[in-house]
Amino acid sequence: MAILVSIIITNHNYGRYLGRCIRSCLDQSLDKNKYEIIVVDDASTDESVEVIKSFGDRIKPVLLKENKGVANASNIGIKEALGYFIIRIDADDYINEHMLLIMSEILEHNQDLGFAYCDHFVVDKDGNKLQRVNMKSLGNLLNHGAGIMFKKSHLEALGLYNPELKNCEDYDLIMRYLKNFDGYHIPLPLYRYTRHDSNMTNDKEARLDWEQKVLKLNNSQSIKPGDIK
Repeated sequence: MAILVSIIITNHNYGRYLGRCIRSCLDQSLDKNKYEIIVVDDASTDESVEVIKSFGDRIKPVLLKENKGVANASNIGIKEALGYFIIRIDADDYINEHMLLIMSEILEHNQDLGFAYCDHFVVDKDGNKLQRVNMKSLGNLLNHGAGIMFKKSHLEALGLYNPELKNCEDYDLIMRYLKNFDGYHIPLPLYRYTRHDSNMTNDKEARLDWEQKVLKLNNSQSIKPGDIK
């Protein structure tokens, strides 16, 4: 049976969350023969490799010797992927058991759509729900690149993630994607975004600086950093 969906988990020193993330991906209601889980470890120095190895052949590990950054690690995972659809999950997050089934069904039966995305629950490190995020907002979509199901062929046509970006690689990819393909918003909170002290997006000033660089790269005059709510 051909692989329908490839999950790409990118990880750097999130070993304390990684097992939960992988388990949520393994526990999907989609036929187990229809999806694969690729874990790209970006040269972690914590217990991440041990966590990855504990799952044996249920996942496909890619262990990088040098830290490449999220964009490069994601691209490496996509190039390894066999699926028709690609979805990236951050190692400190996790997903609802029906996420792959719902998203893939929508995209399979609506060939005019380029991607599907859903609402998020923000949770604490113990999984307690803090708030629901409506992803129909363009600003929220641009700032949450994980949990979106893309067609692999579209990602390849766009050149994948920009490896020069050390932040906002998701912002950039989605901006380029939206110029070419339509997406579908699923008003269900199927993605769990974990809020903790180590979130890269906690550094708002740095994030805005990278947003400005991305907007210049995309020659965007209609969207300014901080304008989208």
